[in-house]
Amino acid sequence: MTSEYIGVTACDECGSRFKLSERHRKLLNKPARCPKCKSMFQLTLVAPTPLEQASLDGAKADEPSQSTEPPTSKKRRRTKSEIRQESIDSICQGFRQMHSRLASISEAKKSSEEQVRIWVIDALTDVLGYDRDGEIDTEVRALGQRVDVVLKQDDHVFLVIECKNIRSKLGNKVVDQVAAYATSLSSKWAAITNGQIWKLYQVTPQKGKEPKVIEIFDIALLDEDGVSEVDAECLYLLTSKAVFGGDLEKKRHFISCTSKKRILKALASERVIKALRLELGSSYEEENEQRVNLTNDDVSGVLEDMLGLAEL
Repeated sequence: MTSEYIGVTACDECGSRFKLSERHRKLLNKPARCPKCKSMFQLTLVAPTPLEQASLDGAKADEPSQSTEPPTSKKRRRTKSEIRQESIDSICQGFRQMHSRLASISEAKKSSEEQVRIWVIDALTDVLGYDRDGEIDTEVRALGQRVDVVLKQDDHVFLVIECKNIRSKLGNKVVDQVAAYATSLSSKWAAITNGQIWKLYQVTPQKGKEPKVIEIFDIALLDEDGVSEVDAECLYLLTSKAVFGGDLEKKRHFISCTSKKRILKALASERVIKALRLELGSSYEEENEQRVNLTNDDVSGVLEDMLGLAEL
């Protein structure tokens, strides 16, 4: 193989294959955008075909391969769920390796916000796959203050991260602070963390009002189960693959669709009340051989008493 090329990679989404030159070496194992289908995929080396190997070695593409190795079987294309799970498993392992360092910060008699910020940046680069030089910025200012960490794509801020001392409670004041930063920088996503607790939010500006803030997740890394599978699934949503591949947006829609307020409104809807009335009446008659005549108002009143629907 010539020094110009280091191998071949393939897009997980469309299957397109590309030669990687020496300048791509620093991007290995990091998210990249496919030039053809524009999807995000992990830039990893795959086994080249005989023709690709010949091209990499500087031979003519149409020359027969001189390799005496038996032909390899075609690699099965991984599903999206398999690729996602591989990323989650890698994140889980990576944060577990950083766990002892985080615990040391927590156990120290004196700790600082700067210790947490440095740990967070290392986690973003070493585990979540961000480029320290091109995608992470620690010099951005908003509302007259320096923002701890922002993540960028093509100079556009898409995630603001506010870091606090590991003993911080991360109350509403911190949430309001990061939401204001995100609104000022036109960032859709914002996170707060003290290292051991991570909270992610969607921030939507509202004209003449405070921004609308929806919590996506709230996890702790120093609790009894350490870095769990559930924690890793949440942290995966911070990756550029999840942000620009649609997984984070899907999670946001799921949370909004299943919010307590929306569920309570659904329970109070005419269709659900009617279905409950019919089910209650028929099931009770089957069990007790006694018919009870219920009205929609009867069922609605009971639900109001049980669940506080009248407060909506």
